[in-house]
Amino acid sequence: MSLLQAAESRLGPLTSWPTYILNNLFFEQPTFRTVMQLINFFFGNRVSCFLAIQLFYECNDYADARMTEDVNFFYEAYEKNTDAVHMGIYFDMRHEKFLRVNGINKSQLEIVESINPNISRGFRGHSDSEIAALRDRLLNTPFCY
Repeated sequence: MSLLQAAESRLGPLTSWPTYILNNLFFEQPTFRTVMQLINFFFGNRVSCFLAIQLFYECNDYADARMTEDVNFFYEAYEKNTDAVHMGIYFDMRHEKFLRVNGINKSQLEIVESINPNISRGFRGHSDSEIAALRDRLLNTPFCY
């Protein structure tokens, strides 16, 4: 299975992902804020830590070992804090709304009403050939379990 197939099987086609997530993943130099947005998005949508890390490294030319540490740290913290609430906010692909990251024992859906869910989706401001090259790169990268 390719990295693209693994990611899309959890989240749907890349073109349906929020634009800000795609920009953070592929184009932006990582900052704490952008990495946390990605962690919240992947964790909230039940993407494994291992897949999230592989996506970071394959998609972002600026990815480094510190990002792996951050991803592992926050995934572990989210998993350990089973009774915590409001640990983060993410866009839920299934419900198409912004939800809060809560501990496993607090698994009720909490919609963040103050954020408009009608967000931009897919790649914006990039050529079709650039998008095709990104998809090909992920399609030709095996997902290592």
